[in-house]
Amino acid sequence: MSDLQTLMLTRSGGVLHVTLNQPATRNALSQQMVVELRELAAQCMADAGLRCIVLRGARGNFCAGGNFADFQQMMQVQAPAEGEDPIAVANREFGRMLQDWQALPQVVIAVVEGAAMGGGLGLVAIADFALAEGGAQFAMPETGIGLPPAQIAPFVALRIGQSQTRHLALTAARLDGWQALEAGLVSEVLEGAAELDVALQKSLRAVLRCAPRALASTKAILLQRDAAGFDATLDFAAQQFAKALRNGDAAEGVSAYTGKRAAAWVEQPPEAA
Repeated sequence: MSDLQTLMLTRSGGVLHVTLNQPATRNALSQQMVVELRELAAQCMADAGLRCIVLRGARGNFCAGGNFADFQQMMQVQAPAEGEDPIAVANREFGRMLQDWQALPQVVIAVVEGAAMGGGLGLVAIADFALAEGGAQFAMPETGIGLPPAQIAPFVALRIGQSQTRHLALTAARLDGWQALEAGLVSEVLEGAAELDVALQKSLRAVLRCAPRALASTKAILLQRDAAGFDATLDFAAQQFAKALRNGDAAEGVSAYTGKRAAAWVEQPPEAA
């Protein structure tokens, strides 16, 4: 791919290293990044010589989630009298990107440092396995700013189950690397970039010892059971996301977050009798 604005690619034999490269926003998922990730997935799908993809973030952060500037622009788009809401359409594109990456025949390894929030957690969930630094932070913070984790929730639930996903989504809780390991989000936790790189090389050697077509078939078998229902679920989720951006909660949540204040709906629980 040429003219990439948000990704940095390095190819070594059958291994492609993909770096989310928007460090000023902690590699937040802008609409442009989603477009480039979808285009890259299409190219990888057709690349018979590619065997493994390593997904990482630039300058110590994996991905901080959605881009607030995009959210604020979406809130200015008027809802149509008829037809699909453009907010739902844009949100659904993010889900399609996750579906594209989940369906790749190559082994996808996420290497997580710093923030893996919201959409970044979705990218971790679609990876075949993830390596994390102990101090990395994993969260589904959307409900704290008035939004549902619309497109990522089904992928996270597929990865760690309904119970764990409900806890993360309904409390906006943060997990460090070790807690993410216990939850099943990541496969291995290391301390520091040097240890992460050693573990990554070990994982790459293991993957490259396996037959590529057998790996692709194995992935297809494991995903077959759940693939059919994903489209309808993600379509519904996109509609719920659009409603949340239009009902005022997201505007208040983003304003509270950027203003470092409590949102209007925040209250203290009653004291126990």
